[in-house]
Amino acid sequence: MSNDYAAVLTTINAAVLLVGTVQYTGLMRRVGDRVFTTKRQQTEAKRQLIEQQRGGIDPSAEALLQLRNERRELRKRTLPNLVASLVWSATCLLMITNQMQVLAWLGTAQPGAAATLARRSFLVTLIGVSVLVAEPLARGTYRLWRGLWKGSRGYRTQYTRHERRRLQRQIRTAVLSQPEPATAPTPPRPDTQPAPSPMTDQVADQHQA
Repeated sequence: MSNDYAAVLTTINAAVLLVGTVQYTGLMRRVGDRVFTTKRQQTEAKRQLIEQQRGGIDPSAEALLQLRNERRELRKRTLPNLVASLVWSATCLLMITNQMQVLAWLGTAQPGAAATLARRSFLVTLIGVSVLVAEPLARGTYRLWRGLWKGSRGYRTQYTRHERRRLQRQIRTAVLSQPEPATAPTPPRPDTQPAPSPMTDQVADQHQA
C-alpha cells in the first residue's frame, strides 16, 4: 500500500460517504414522518373505538379492517426505504472504520507495505461504489415493477387470460381503414342537353313582338 493509493481511496470513500449520509438521513426521515403520521391517525381512530365500546357499541367490521389495512399499507410503503437506509448505514459504518485504519497507517512514521490493509480497503471501496450504483437502480426497478403490477392487477383479476390475449391480438392487428378517394362529378354530354320548355318559347315570341 502506498501513499498515492491511500489518497485515491480516501477521495473515493469521502465522496461515497457524503452521498450515503445524505441518502440514509433522507430515507430515515421519510420513514419516520410516515410512521408518525399513520400512528397518530390510528391512535385517534382507536381512541374513538374504545369510547364507543365504553358506550356499549361494538366497533364495526369496516373500522377494524381499515385499521388493519392501514398497518399493512404502512409496512409496504416504509419497508423499501427502511431497507435502503439500513444498507446505507452499514456501508457508511464499514467505510468509516476502514478509513480510520487507512489514516492510522498514514500517520505511522515508517509504514510498512500493509498488503492486507490495501486489499481490505479495495474491497470496502468496491462495496461502497457498488451500493452507490445499485441502490438507485434497484429502487427504480422496484418502483417500475410495482407500478406495472398494481396498475393492471384489477384488469387481470376481472378478465380471463383468453379475453386479455384476444384483445391484445386485436390491438396488434388493428388497421385503420383508408377513406375512398373523392371523384370529380362527370360533366353532362352535349347531346343530352335538356330541351327548351314551351313556356320559354312563348316568352321569346312576346319579346320579338
